[in-house]
Amino acid sequence: MKKVGLALGSGGIRGFAHLGVLSVLEENDIKIDVIVGCSIGSLIGALFCCGLDTSSIMKLAKGLGRDPWLDFVVPKMGFISTKKIYEIMKLLTKGQKIEDLSIIFATVGTDLKSGKEIVFTKGSIADAVCGSICIPGVFEPYEYKDMLLADGALSNPTPIDITKKLGAEVLIAVDMAQSAVVSEIDNMQKVIVQSLKLMEKNLFQYRNLEEKCHVLIRPTFAAGGVKGMTDFSKMDEYFLAGRKAGKKALPAILKLLSE
Repeated sequence: MKKVGLALGSGGIRGFAHLGVLSVLEENDIKIDVIVGCSIGSLIGALFCCGLDTSSIMKLAKGLGRDPWLDFVVPKMGFISTKKIYEIMKLLTKGQKIEDLSIIFATVGTDLKSGKEIVFTKGSIADAVCGSICIPGVFEPYEYKDMLLADGALSNPTPIDITKKLGAEVLIAVDMAQSAVVSEIDNMQKVIVQSLKLMEKNLFQYRNLEEKCHVLIRPTFAAGGVKGMTDFSKMDEYFLAGRKAGKKALPAILKLLSE
């Protein structure tokens, strides 16, 4: 059987679309052998690889809400610390290491000091997630060893190439860099969001990643986009957008697996 790899791209709160795509794969008994996540994709991927199904993750997100994840601090290098996210991820993943998982898993971050892409393929899952999600200007960079880690989207927003390097033979990518985010840019947060999305879109095209995967899934979202990067109010809408895109891609995935 061919090894199936899933690259879960960056996308902020719209990352609930990843769960929608995963739910379609679950329903059709499509086994995932490799998951590589960037930013929100790393968090969703980590929970899935730890054995939580998509329904459980959605219930968890709704039950916890926004506040337990966010630790607002006096701005220095960002408004939000990753301290709470680290503690929650450590709890939810039971302190496991990446090498303990039955699914091959990795995350992508960016070292602000060197400018290099950093790939976590072993070690603490909580560290790997925190090292991938720190949106510049919003989250404080994550201090890890001698590095200052920021969002993986700065170097590899949809890590298809890493998924392939880790042994995947059927490459499925969920990319949200091409989707519209805001209809009106009227505050600092929206400036940051739109700037990152433009960067991700151009970086995706520059790396020619579309040519490197077998199935490219791009959920589409309603005009108006996100109220904020920490807005949980539309999680059901994003989940359904992911399901719709996943169902559309399903015939191509099944065909690849049958060949």
